[in-house]
Amino acid sequence: MTDPLSFSIRVATLDDAARVAALGARLFTQAYGPTHPEPELGRYLARSFGVERMAAELADDATTFFIVQDGTGADIGYAYLRESRARPPAGVVGRRPCEIARFYVEEAWHGRGVAPALMDACVAAARARQADWLWLATWEPALRAQAFYRRMGFEVVGTTKFLFGDVLEDDVLMARRLDR
Repeated sequence: MTDPLSFSIRVATLDDAARVAALGARLFTQAYGPTHPEPELGRYLARSFGVERMAAELADDATTFFIVQDGTGADIGYAYLRESRARPPAGVVGRRPCEIARFYVEEAWHGRGVAPALMDACVAAARARQADWLWLATWEPALRAQAFYRRMGFEVVGTTKFLFGDVLEDDVLMARRLDR
């Protein structure tokens, strides 16, 4: 018998492209749908979470995707880690930084240990890539997410912009050192 309150984390493969695309679109909508209305939400989802785009990102050797599943096998979260190829935004330091490009957990699973376990997987993967810093950008009004990242050792190191449709939004840059 499976325990519906348990969860597991695994590395996604190229075969998971459709699964990651659907999960990413669903969790992005859950997080931002109320504040980012249609029609731009649908356009953003189509651009950012298409199966072909997910397949290309999964195939990239500089990325690692994690999928979180509950005890019944349902997808409840994911993270997308990538090596910083270009110069990272101002405020992000280090010789070999890695970025958490996406980090989402199903709202019903908040507070159940899923997010810290997923972050531990990201940290381990970044260290395996010999990264010395890990960074991310989060929406400025997302105070709960920022509090979680602080608990995980991240500090605010600056700000950046995020273009959503025609609106330029403010994001907070957060980073943590990994080489200690």
